[in-house]
Parts: sequence; C-alpha cells; structure tokens
Amino acid sequence: MKPQVLIIHGPIGSGKSKRAEQIVDRARAKGYIVHGVISRRVLQGRETIGYDAYFPNTGETIPMVYKNKPNEEGWETLRGPFKYNTRTFEKATDDLVDAAHLMDDRTLVVADEYGHLEARGFGLYPGILKVVEALPGGGKLLIPCRSDKVDNVLELFASDTKVLIMEANQPDFWNCLGDSFI
Repeated sequence: MKPQVLIIHGPIGSGKSKRAEQIVDRARAKGYIVHGVISRRVLQGRETIGYDAYFPNTGETIPMVYKNKPNEEGWETLRGPFKYNTRTFEKATDDLVDAAHLMDDRTLVVADEYGHLEARGFGLYPGILKVVEALPGGGKLLIPCRSDKVDNVLELFASDTKVLIMEANQPDFWNCLGDSFI
C-alpha cells in the first residue's frame, strides 16, 4: 500500500516548497484534485523578506509572513523581525478544513509548512488536524517542514498511518520517490 502522507524536510532554502509545487503538478497530471496552501519564499536580492501563501486549488496568492512589516491590522509578530498575517492563516486553515470534507482517493492536500506556529498548536495546525482525521477515508497529505519539526509532524498520525519522509534536496529525490506517493 502506498503511503498516504509525505513529509518533505530540510533547512530554509532547501527546496521544500519547490518540491511541493512539483508534486502538485505531478498529482494534477495524474488526475488528482489539489487543495491546501504552499508557502512561496519572497526574495529581495538574496535576502528572504517574506512568504506568500499560494492556494493551488484557486491559483490565488496572498502575503503570509513578512519581515519588518509595518504595524498594520492583522499582522502579528512571529519570530525575530517576521510578522504573520492572521487573515491569511485563517483562510489557509479554512481551506484545509474544507479540503478535509472533500477528501477521497483522488485528493492531495498540501500544508506548507509545519513550522513554529503549528508546533505550538497555532497557524495551520487546526486545519492540518482535520485533514489528518479525514485520511482514513482516502486521499494524500503532503507536509513540508524544517528537519527539526519532523518529530512534531509524526506525532499527528496514528501508528498505522503510512508515512514517507524525504529530504527536499537529496540528489536522487525523484528516483527515490518514484510512484510511491502519487
């Protein structure tokens, strides 16, 4: 039986979100309906200044996390100079909850990424939990995260859930993944 969950991990800039987008493209080519959110890094030169939320089911992109964001309504401090847009996280969480109700064997849900907020039960966490609860009914879940969050992500699943864990930047990524997930 193929794994229902794929965890892609690595450090900042290792290609986790890029891999997620590639897997989304692959899933669509195989007839999957894709829901969820992908974090797209925003660079200014070589510096990361933020992340936009990309919603693969609608193509919509919304500012999600930004460095040195002015004190605007709806933006709260995350870590260091970064602030997060509470409305974007609410939309992403709502989309994940909606996806949980639509899941079947031809559904892929992406929750990018499981980070500091989610490890504390905030951010995308409530939506991810709903998707995890729906997994026994079918569908696939893709969760990119930093390597230090893999254990936190694994705690979400029952012991009988088939989970595949891969490093985003391993040179033979596609050979190792093959058709084992999508």
